[in-house]
Amino acid sequence: MNEHQLFARRVRIHMTKQWKTWRLILDWTVVLYGVIPFVIFLGYQYRLLWQGELGWVRQVPMFVWALGIGIVLLRNQFFVWVERADVTLLAKRSLIHRLKRHSLLYHALKLGAMSLFVLWAFMPVLWLDGWSFSSILAFGMALLFVTALHKWTRYQLTIRCSHWMLRATVTCVTLLCLYALLIDSPLWAVILGSGLVAVAMYVGEGWLTRHPYLSQELERSEALRTAFDRALLSTSGAIEKPSRRKRPLYRPRPNRFGSVRRTSAILLYIRTPRHRNLWLRLIPLAVTGMLLVPSWFKVLIPLYVGYVMWQERQAFKQEMERHPFFRAIQERTDL
Repeated sequence: MNEHQLFARRVRIHMTKQWKTWRLILDWTVVLYGVIPFVIFLGYQYRLLWQGELGWVRQVPMFVWALGIGIVLLRNQFFVWVERADVTLLAKRSLIHRLKRHSLLYHALKLGAMSLFVLWAFMPVLWLDGWSFSSILAFGMALLFVTALHKWTRYQLTIRCSHWMLRATVTCVTLLCLYALLIDSPLWAVILGSGLVAVAMYVGEGWLTRHPYLSQELERSEALRTAFDRALLSTSGAIEKPSRRKRPLYRPRPNRFGSVRRTSAILLYIRTPRHRNLWLRLIPLAVTGMLLVPSWFKVLIPLYVGYVMWQERQAFKQEMERHPFFRAIQERTDL
């Protein structure tokens, strides 16, 4: 197996793992009642946007649009597809060099696809504002260039353990550059972009040759590859927190939700699949209803959700009062 096949296999395993995680958390009812109606609603609103029937779009300041684009594109998710076995067992500099090069190409393609999607979604706003097609195309190329510079610079500053003020300053400069592009100020865009180019050339010198921060890159890549699955599965209750004890102690912090009993009840409620699946169905249904139901009938949706919450609270309270665990700790939970 050569370097290209090894890289493709790791990316495929990572994508398959993320897909299985989503399939484990979300069932077909959430897609049926939430995702599909929301996609249909967004498509209809996008058609109205192209026709110029959404007047509120022209009243939104350009800084708000720049901030929205920044939230979507300026996420620092760049990492290398290098594992510890490549360094400890193989220790081939050529392998690390090619894996880094493939990682850079992979994230560049992802960034290009995301930039095209953002430009395609944002194009009606610029078109209604009077931009020509050539101006929109130039804005898309500048957007891709500035976003790539930001990702590269933030990644290099992160693995070099730079001060958080420096990383925040780079992000603020990038947002100002996006704002300068949107308000059609080429001078400010060139000045800010030149500063980003200088910083990126300074901090990224010798990345593919000397590997001076390989240990930090390994730690960061391992953390980012497992952060999505770990956070989603542990939050949903699909996996428990690991413990080396055969009988782990159950000692929640008493000041988390006011008392140990209240904390235990909330945790047990969230961990129960029956309750969790109820809210995974009810919340998308409520959001979809608020978007699609016309006029004052929207008031009925929060009333219905509140009624379900009250019924759930009463039923769960009665269930917990009969639970032997809460009867056992009844005398020592008034903290």
